Amino acid sequence: MSKNRPEIKTQDARCGVNLNYVIFPIDIRELRHALAKNGYELSRVEGIPPPPARISFAGKIARKGETTVVVESDSGGIGVVGRSLQEVNVSFNELAKVIDSELGISLYENVRFYWCTVHYKVATGKKPRNEIAKVNNKDYIDQFSQILGEELSSFSVRLAPKDASPNRESWFDIAIEPDVTNDKFYHLGAVFRSPDRNKTETFVRDLENTLLKLIKIIEA
Repeated sequence: MSKNRPEIKTQDARCGVNLNYVIFPIDIRELRHALAKNGYELSRVEGIPPPPARISFAGKIARKGETTVVVESDSGGIGVVGRSLQEVNVSFNELAKVIDSELGISLYENVRFYWCTVHYKVATGKKPRNEIAKVNNKDYIDQFSQILGEELSSFSVRLAPKDASPNRESWFDIAIEPDVTNDKFYHLGAVFRSPDRNKTETFVRDLENTLLKLIKIIEA
């Protein structure tokens, strides 16, 4: 870890899209064929019936390098899982090109929302538990302490848009807390959804710097 730069490790990153169709437009058998043709290694999937039967599917369908293609046909979702947010973003765009060229379906049209989730571990050289406790609302913490008969402090910081609903297409949720397995690290989790592709791309591009700025404020 640099003296001035925190250490940041990605634990899990996911990017994708939920399409706005009544019936999921991508046939899983055709998708598997298209991915295999374009250098993807197919995941083992049991019990796929032959055409013309339509099937729903949820789970891993193929991988390429360090990224895995996942599908949730009942909700209209398709995306990529990996170990780097930038990597899965690039891989998702590659997946979209394959599906467009091979199946004639655009993942950038008739979109309900784009989504990404990511989990990081971050070390700054300070004790996250002590730093997060500084953002306590003292009045509430004192009252909670009286109710529980124990001196309390905040264990996490969680941020979301004011007056927004988590059941809407446009949403984000950022959680900052001590890592439960190593108290030298923060655990940071972020969920983002938006129907706007450009807004999603900007969020993905800026996320790591945004999270580090939030920690800097906590530690100030």
